[in-house]
Amino acid sequence: MNLDQVLNDPPKPHNEAGQLIVMGLTTDGLRFIRDNADQSSATLETGCGLSTVAFALTGSRHFAISPAGSEFEILKSYCRERGIATAQIDFIESPSETVLPTLALPPLDLVLIDGRHGFPAPYIDWFYTAGRLKKGGHVIVDDVWVWSGQILRDFLAEQPQWEFVAEYEGRTAVFKKLAEGAEWMEWTQQPLVARGGRLQLIDGQPRVVEPQTAPATSAVRRALGDLGRGDFAALGKKVFRRIGG
Repeated sequence: MNLDQVLNDPPKPHNEAGQLIVMGLTTDGLRFIRDNADQSSATLETGCGLSTVAFALTGSRHFAISPAGSEFEILKSYCRERGIATAQIDFIESPSETVLPTLALPPLDLVLIDGRHGFPAPYIDWFYTAGRLKKGGHVIVDDVWVWSGQILRDFLAEQPQWEFVAEYEGRTAVFKKLAEGAEWMEWTQQPLVARGGRLQLIDGQPRVVEPQTAPATSAVRRALGDLGRGDFAALGKKVFRRIGG
């Protein structure tokens, strides 16, 4: 069985309102797994689903980490019925943030971060897998349209230790590891962090930057003031000017 056949007949391990459904990685993300892992690879994912079957098809030594044991059983049954081997997969029924800090792993070739999306889960998954990933290996961050995933994507895009490879459907981002250590660096060595807060790195020195009130915010405040005073004539003039450009 190949990936295209799986996509035409996908597993449905996820329960939503009592109905089993398929929720999976983007098709191009699944194809990236197919094209970048094989029987000589060691791979890991947080979460499970279509991607787990894609990893199974590659024959890689794979670690699937999720607290949802019932989803694992559905995936195992799906693969068994279609002759897809899963003996090379460790199904680890545990929250990733609990098991990853102490999990014994071989050097990894490919990591998929697609488990829990609530803050700070994606960052924990990345932190504890980044050092286990080989130089030249890849990390896939799914659901970067969620704020927590977006921040991780933006962070990696600016770190010189990581190289942006691709983004699929505005949702799945892929990065290549070029060097060690980004997860251990101080904020001054992390460009996104160094310029993102009130304390910013300017000309190599930490400086406090006071936030400025945006013009749009000021306009809203003035309009609310008119409304609070019952000055509907003034409010109407402002709205008319805004509509009229």
